[in-house]
Amino acid sequence: MVSLYANFVFCSICCVSNAWLLAQSGLNESYRILHLSTHFDRVFLSIEVKNNNFPTLVETQWPDKFLPSLKPILFPHLEAHATAVRSDCGRIQQAVWSQVDSLSRLWVMDIGGRGNNGTNKYRCNPKLLVFDLIRNNIEVLRIDCGKYLRTDVDGFELLDIGLGPRISPCENEKFIYFIVSNDSHILTYDILEQKWHNVLLSSKKYSIINDFLPIKPRDLTFGSQTEMLLSDEDGKLYTGPNVFHNSSLSNSDTVEMVSMGSLLGPTRGLMMDSYGVLFYVVPKFGAVVRCKYTQNITAENGEIIYMTSKNIQQIFFGSDDSVWLLSDRWLRPTDQCISGY
Repeated sequence: MVSLYANFVFCSICCVSNAWLLAQSGLNESYRILHLSTHFDRVFLSIEVKNNNFPTLVETQWPDKFLPSLKPILFPHLEAHATAVRSDCGRIQQAVWSQVDSLSRLWVMDIGGRGNNGTNKYRCNPKLLVFDLIRNNIEVLRIDCGKYLRTDVDGFELLDIGLGPRISPCENEKFIYFIVSNDSHILTYDILEQKWHNVLLSSKKYSIINDFLPIKPRDLTFGSQTEMLLSDEDGKLYTGPNVFHNSSLSNSDTVEMVSMGSLLGPTRGLMMDSYGVLFYVVPKFGAVVRCKYTQNITAENGEIIYMTSKNIQQIFFGSDDSVWLLSDRWLRPTDQCISGY
């Protein structure tokens, strides 16, 4: 289900286009969409399949009445995926996230393959794959993340990933950021230097305590000045310098974050539009919230612009800063229209 928020109204859009009929890609079992990214009219779906025997990254097309409908295809091709060959860790096991950078390269997070006998242990290390969308989708970079994203540890959960930001229109994204559950650090990968950094996040969380205390982030986005914006497990919002873009601070092992106030609860999908307005999801309430980014934000400053009884998997910006949401539900491959809210 894809919905649009514009002019304070949500409009449900049924995807009747053949581009969203995944049965045409060969899928014949139930699936759900974990993440969606776009590049002009191209759409990249990271999917989870019930029986775990189908590729998990599909390219399709944004529904547009002015463009001819194209069938969904496996991205980049069938041979890149571990379907029947789960022991081949060089192939894509389970795509969970993707994003296109300023060079038209698609970054894909493959969380790795699970073990047999119903265990939650992962057989293959997580990895980042990068594909050049201009040069016929060829793979141009591969990064093994197994040393830093310990998916073999019980309770591991990758909460958020962020690529960017760009320091100026003439520069490219230099870092990719990871937030892991129950961890007071932010993990980053330097794309140019090919180095990992793991930095502790701390803040004066309570007015009655003068000491800096560790914070456990859940959600990440970037402000208009490339600063980091984080929300934690208590629903508090923090801002801090992006030390990775500052040569004098890049060797720091701690970032001191400033508390900006409280949101409506622990968040998902935190993002800021070009006008400095924050949008986020409160999973507990099934709510999409909008608030102005200012000092001393309170929960009362948040405006609930949509609520649903269904789980919201993702929110993202469309054209003209319109806000779209993707719901989390299991679908049949023959579903042409994901039912409205």
